Amino acid sequence: MFIAIQHDIHDPARFQQCAERVFPLPEELLVHQFLPADDLSQAVCLYEAPSLARLRDYLEPVLGDASTQRYFAVAEEPAIGLPARQLAGA
Repeated sequence: MFIAIQHDIHDPARFQQCAERVFPLPEELLVHQFLPADDLSQAVCLYEAPSLARLRDYLEPVLGDASTQRYFAVAEEPAIGLPARQLAGA
């Protein structure tokens, strides 16, 4: 499934450090896009994962309180511009 995340970034420098520790991702998680705001106060990511819970459970401990995340499963039928799936079963 495709999952979008909106990150409200509280500390851009710390968020960047935390985000670097996210990689390498476990093989069942894949990030397709990372779109930061020009002032680094927020970002949007598009992931592919087997479930929203799996992605959230992996990211939250790493990102800590440098940011607050809002996750949602993407409605694929009306979505525009989704990439081709790359993970089996996601």
